[in-house]
Amino acid sequence: MDEEPKGRVEIILPGEETDASSRIWIATGRSGRVKIVKLSPWQSLIVTAALLLLLFVGFTLLSGAFLVLLVIAVVAGGFAYVAGLLGLRRR
Repeated sequence: MDEEPKGRVEIILPGEETDASSRIWIATGRSGRVKIVKLSPWQSLIVTAALLLLLFVGFTLLSGAFLVLLVIAVVAGGFAYVAGLLGLRRR
């Protein structure tokens, strides 16, 4: 196992000052590039808010689709009920 390490590991102890270039870590490998950026608290808040907004929009659209399906089911059930009252049967 004479494999050389593919990257440099940087261990930052709590409270240790670092330069701005250590905030971004880029790794390249077989599957492409991976870029990890350390976020500030405000950036984390913005990313979290954006993800929550996307989830809200997705759930809203999904519930809207279920409401449309509910209306279709009620109309189809109404037609079946009226057909039963009128005595219409399949042959």
